[in-house]
Amino acid sequence: MNRQQKEIVVKQLKDDFSDSQALFVVDYRGLSVTQMQGLRRELREKGGTLKVAKIRLMKRAAADQDIAEPLIPYLKDQLALVFSKNEAPAIAKVLYNFSKDNEKLQLIVGTLDSELITHEQIKSIAELPSREVLLGRILGSLEAPAAQLIYGLNAPMSQLITVLQKMSEKKE
Repeated sequence: MNRQQKEIVVKQLKDDFSDSQALFVVDYRGLSVTQMQGLRRELREKGGTLKVAKIRLMKRAAADQDIAEPLIPYLKDQLALVFSKNEAPAIAKVLYNFSKDNEKLQLIVGTLDSELITHEQIKSIAELPSREVLLGRILGSLEAPAAQLIYGLNAPMSQLITVLQKMSEKKE
């Protein structure tokens, strides 16, 4: 790889760093090409990308980036970077599930909004329900008091109707 190619790779990595909401560092040693392609496909479906480059170039690109700077001490050996532009929990879930199925893929660390997150925190994020499920739960909890109020206000009226029906049945 000549100097110009290295500069292009560093520029692309910097662009990816600036466009990302979250980053994950993974060790992919031992994965087959087919497994890597499958992982990349799953990540792409959720809005993520996996990039492999020389560690030296990764460190150079990460040097001035707020989101990537905490990762520099962990950039050693043969690693890949996973970029998440918007749905970080979905990307974390893909990586975690893939690592459970393929023991060769190891989650090292990540950053979320420029804060370093550990392997355990990535696992916790991955186990969160999807955004739609969380929004549904919030809506349900907001709707419950209103439904109980309506039921409470209607209860005396329905009880009155029940009493009147029973009295009418007795008279007949």
